[in-house]
Amino acid sequence: MPDFAEPLMVKYLHEKGAREGIPVSGTFELTQRCNFNCEMCYVHDCTQKTDPLSARDWLNLAQQAKDAGTVFLLLTGGEPLLRDDFERIYTALAKMGFLISINTNGSLIEKYTKLFDEFPPVRINISLYGADNSAYKKLCRNGAFDKVLSSVKKIKEIGISIRFNTIFTPENISEYKKIADISKELGIPLKPTTYTYPPVRLGKNNENLRFSPEEAAEYISLVDEYRFDKDFYLERAKKLLLLPKGPEENKVRCRAGKSSFWITADGIMRPCGMMPEPDSRPLDEGFEKAWQAIKAETEKIRLPEECLTCKYSGICNVCAAMCRAETGDFGKTPQYICRMTKHLFTLAERSICQPW
Repeated sequence: MPDFAEPLMVKYLHEKGAREGIPVSGTFELTQRCNFNCEMCYVHDCTQKTDPLSARDWLNLAQQAKDAGTVFLLLTGGEPLLRDDFERIYTALAKMGFLISINTNGSLIEKYTKLFDEFPPVRINISLYGADNSAYKKLCRNGAFDKVLSSVKKIKEIGISIRFNTIFTPENISEYKKIADISKELGIPLKPTTYTYPPVRLGKNNENLRFSPEEAAEYISLVDEYRFDKDFYLERAKKLLLLPKGPEENKVRCRAGKSSFWITADGIMRPCGMMPEPDSRPLDEGFEKAWQAIKAETEKIRLPEECLTCKYSGICNVCAAMCRAETGDFGKTPQYICRMTKHLFTLAERSICQPW
């Protein structure tokens, strides 16, 4: 199954937003609490028992964001459906006219089936970590697979678009074929990754919980080889080997801080949820002023100079958040990403040459 393609209109609006400085999309991190306890998570704070921002706070921010031009809103966490006031927040946001997407582990969806039927989100992104309860127990410390799969089927029945997000780690990589098979069987796009961000926001280190760069490349190639048909997989490999031209300047490449923002569970605005800085406080200074500050600080960020001349720059997914998380500095080269990218290129060469 091909990857989930972004509609051209979404791309157009973001390009327009970046040119004109409009926050077209935003993320509301409604909570850092979660009923799972995945060790590789960059945001879950198991010490947090209550949520710092009230429903009124979030709706105040939402109205200001709408006035500033925000169209798309992603609700995430932690596990956003854990909030007792989630229905109140979601209903109000839907009535404001936002195009809403939700990131969830899927275990609590059944409670909100009627709500989503009445006010359908654009998409629900469901984390799929394994193919049975024991796999979930191992990685998530919660054997909720059966509940997640049941919820997925019910949401699919009422016609809501779903995407599976999967993070593969040494603890669940053995599940990759089963996860891909579930995706194919249900006709739900799968977005897999073998890269996990160092959880710098939590002041933790997860080096022992992730693959080496070469392993990360090997496994994502293995996953893609299994889930795509041979012709599609080889065509992707050929495109990778073309080494398209990389960026011409070492500024932030993505939409973060240019046409999109992220507001953390404690009300701090950042360009991206994976960045610990820059930040501003929209509840104190107002959304528009906070957005202008984030936009200005994002413009100052410079990625490593050597990335511009690297032969792999056109296929490398390095971003400001990765540089900061891997090295502690936006301007330092993240060797993990370099090694992973080079090995992906080598694997593409091998796939073209090998007999099929």
